Amino acid sequence: MMENYISIGSFPVKIVWLAILGSALIAYGILNVKLRKEPDKKQLLDVLSNAIVICWFVWKISYVLLHPVLTFKQPFNLIYFNGGETGVVLGIIAAVLYLLRSAGKRELDRNRIFYSGILGLTIFFAVYFGAHFASETVAADGLISIFFTILAFYLYTYGSFQLKKTVLSMLVTALFFSVINNTPLGGKKEDTAAVETVATGIKPGNKAPDFDLKTIDGETMRLSDLKGNVVFINLWATWCPPCRAEMPEMVRYYNEHSSEKIEILAVNLTDSDSEKEVKQFADDYKINFPILLDTEGKAGNLYKTVSIPTTFIVDKKGIIREKHIGPMSYEMMEEFVKAAQ
Repeated sequence: MMENYISIGSFPVKIVWLAILGSALIAYGILNVKLRKEPDKKQLLDVLSNAIVICWFVWKISYVLLHPVLTFKQPFNLIYFNGGETGVVLGIIAAVLYLLRSAGKRELDRNRIFYSGILGLTIFFAVYFGAHFASETVAADGLISIFFTILAFYLYTYGSFQLKKTVLSMLVTALFFSVINNTPLGGKKEDTAAVETVATGIKPGNKAPDFDLKTIDGETMRLSDLKGNVVFINLWATWCPPCRAEMPEMVRYYNEHSSEKIEILAVNLTDSDSEKEVKQFADDYKINFPILLDTEGKAGNLYKTVSIPTTFIVDKKGIIREKHIGPMSYEMMEEFVKAAQ
């Protein structure tokens, strides 16, 4: 299975962002070749590039619209979080409105803008899902990559600047995703029945290393006692800004889902923190899930924690399903739990 992050120095970088960047550069390069003889090439590429930036910006800033109270209390949340799927929709709407306005302002043919944008997206998805298939060999990703490769070839060679063929390609795409999402290929199921045969480790697919720690209330909690629950093992410290940013999101999620066999273990790296600060922090943030004190660095060393916050999502059979470096939003937690069910 592909690692989620690579380290550049001491800075963790998500593999998915590198895949997105690489796919976007390849799509831009091929689109640049396609438009090389067009008199309005520069304008088309400029408008499309601006639309992408606007879509990203609206997606990022839409967190303010969706969570104004949390943003007011924690302004730095904007650095770490975004508007999720709702933000993507808002970003797309903003980008489309910009394209329509730019077409009129720059006297560009809207059909040409529409075609160029769809061609760029099909190339992007062909490369992106192809890279994902190469790293994890998920059948659905391979089929999606082949589909978009064929569609991109069709648009590049036979559908040039023709609105009818571009719209037809979108309808075919919608039908394709509808079919694939309603077949077994739409998801990846792994057999975790024989947990005893799974190696203990800290990578996705490993059995989570067991540990026991005292809570701030003086009780002892052991990870293995929570078998049958989806467990978030969240390693954090009070002095960590992104840890502070994610706490309200975690509290909100736990308030709504704690009755669903979901548990959060907030493992404070107390060997580099202060128990007094932790207790004050818990009061200030009204934390409603167990806070464990790692006074000797036992759990931190066991899970090889370098960057914080780091969260391991463990399924009901004790298998690590995800390792997430950085703050989690409410929406991220929902997705992690779905993947761990």
